[in-house]
Amino acid sequence: MDPPAALLAHLQDLTASIGQDDQDLDDTVATLTAALHSTANTYRGFQLTLVENQWPVTLTAFSDRHNVSVGTSLRLPLVLVSPAVDPQSRVVFFAGTPGAFTDLAADLSYALGGIPVERGRTGVDGQPNVIVLDSDLPLVSPVSGLTGLAELSALYRAIGMLVDQGHDIEQAHQVLQRDAAAARVEAHIYATRILRRRMRPS
Repeated sequence: MDPPAALLAHLQDLTASIGQDDQDLDDTVATLTAALHSTANTYRGFQLTLVENQWPVTLTAFSDRHNVSVGTSLRLPLVLVSPAVDPQSRVVFFAGTPGAFTDLAADLSYALGGIPVERGRTGVDGQPNVIVLDSDLPLVSPVSGLTGLAELSALYRAIGMLVDQGHDIEQAHQVLQRDAAAARVEAHIYATRILRRRMRPS
């Protein structure tokens, strides 16, 4: 399998393993990291964000080469890898040497049927079908970890509770968002509150 196709296959595996078995996740991260090291020898790490029901779950994995500063980034929308994901889901790769991902971006563009490559576009905008170089710098926090999974779990449990009370799933989402906005808190905080209330003895 050629490097871009292998990298895309590893990303599909990683996207599917978030929230599943921890060992599978560790193995997939290790495989993806090895593939990226072979592509850019100053590879530094990556940050993968999956958006589920408007809530981001982010896996950040950095190499042990802490002396390598981040000089370039490559952002790939995950909808190009797995059409089932939210269009705002993405992965960003980091490397130390400016220009280290130029060839990889071109190879991925070709492997994905000619997806445009742009440099320096800021933010995550409404056009997910673009590979972006160097817009995710400077790196905010080079700390490995998984964030957002507990919050997403609370949202799902609260939605399930509302469905049990007679709402359909779409209504349950709307009720949760509306009530969270009225309480002036994020949806996952409000979800945790109503779950705690339900668990209190009467």
